[in-house]
Amino acid sequence: MLYSASRRTDLPAFYPMEIVGKVRRSRKLEGIVFWTKDIRNFTTHLELSAIIREAPAIIQFTCTGLGGSQWEPRVPPLDIQLDALATLATRLPPAAIRWRFDPIIPTPDWRERFLQVKEKLTVVLGKSGLDGVTVSFVDPYLKARVRVAAAGLAWPEVKPEDKRETLAFLASSFGERKKEGPKPLRLCCEAEFLDQPGVEAAACVDRRLLERLYNLKAGEVKKDPGQRRDCTCSSATDIGSYALPCQHGCLYCYANPKI
Repeated sequence: MLYSASRRTDLPAFYPMEIVGKVRRSRKLEGIVFWTKDIRNFTTHLELSAIIREAPAIIQFTCTGLGGSQWEPRVPPLDIQLDALATLATRLPPAAIRWRFDPIIPTPDWRERFLQVKEKLTVVLGKSGLDGVTVSFVDPYLKARVRVAAAGLAWPEVKPEDKRETLAFLASSFGERKKEGPKPLRLCCEAEFLDQPGVEAAACVDRRLLERLYNLKAGEVKKDPGQRRDCTCSSATDIGSYALPCQHGCLYCYANPKI
């Protein structure tokens, strides 16, 4: 059994005891994949920090450099999370903290934002810890478009040719890689662009990675049937709920039930 915590809301940031309760009641838990934009509770919340010492864990850390902006009004900026991130990196295997630059919001300065975040994370996590980045392009959910318009912003339309140029830039920022090694860009649900150099399909909930990082016994890997067609995530139980609303207030978010 794998837990995903959670695509539906930021459990580590706002509801850590929901995680603790679920884990304490589980008898056959094999690992957890966390999703968050605020890493700090993993070092300051005593019971949550105990969980990551006890259970094999991967942390999907989303950082776009937009924290505190109109796009992500209540996401804490990266600079105030760096100390916690450095501490957390000492408690987990290299590459257990996975950076997500997700979604790509093509503001005029997005390339500079990406490089600034990448540089800071490289300093904190080191080259062995920052093995690449997971990216996706923003999806035009109706409620998200309404929020963006209400904020006086333009919806970030991205044409296919722009996506290819964007992926080429992102891949080049990691320099040359060996052909047989992992590719630096993990792309979510955009199968038509997997022919780009340096790009591979993302598997955010990745059973094989958990097994490799924690020397676990190999088990059967099943695709998560509840995700989109091109998603390659392993099957997992999402322990979050839309009834526990995320409080970051990101304009583009599909999980926010309120317009």
